[in-house]
Amino acid sequence: MMRRFHPLAAVGLSAALLVAAPAQAGKHERAESALSEAQAKIDAANKLGASGSVPRMQADAAAALRSARESLSRGKKDDAIAQAHQASHYADLALGEAQRSQAEAAQAQTGAAVAAAADAQEQAASAQQQAASAQADIAAANARASAAEQAAAAAQAQADAARAAPPQTTVTTVEETSRAASATTARRATPRRTVRTATRRTPVATKKTTTTVTTTQN
Repeated sequence: MMRRFHPLAAVGLSAALLVAAPAQAGKHERAESALSEAQAKIDAANKLGASGSVPRMQADAAAALRSARESLSRGKKDDAIAQAHQASHYADLALGEAQRSQAEAAQAQTGAAVAAAADAQEQAASAQQQAASAQADIAAANARASAAEQAAAAAQAQADAARAAPPQTTVTTVEETSRAASATTARRATPRRTVRTATRRTPVATKKTTTTVTTTQN
């Protein structure tokens, strides 16, 4: 016995199919949009580099995105949308961590640059002080050399003047005085006394002069 479909039932089924088709199409588009958004976030996180916990977050995001694609290919649009949102969440975490790591690295580099600049300024100041000290030493050495040259020139001039001067003659006169014995005087006593002869010598002064001539060569 064959069943006959009522025309009204056929009309109702057609209407249900017409209403469900746009809804299914809308979910597919939402799933595709969620997949695209998740992929863009994962690509942005990958461009910032991987350090710390970022690689693990990137791997979780990539795995969730693959699951979402598989679900969409099997027609599981709701699962695909949920998994795509999960992939976006992991990508957001990876992106934030990567940005934080980059900010910390930039801050560290800035601190190192400031320290290097300060060290360079200190070295430059020290080099300037050393250069000034070296210049002072050079000036003092030049002054000593100039004084030595002047002293040598003065000594040379004195030597030249001494060679050109005539020899000096020194005359030394020595006078020697001596006394010679005088003649003997005899006295006679009276007849009543014994005659004694007394001799008295009166020295006679004599002078002797000695002259010495000394010639000194310059």
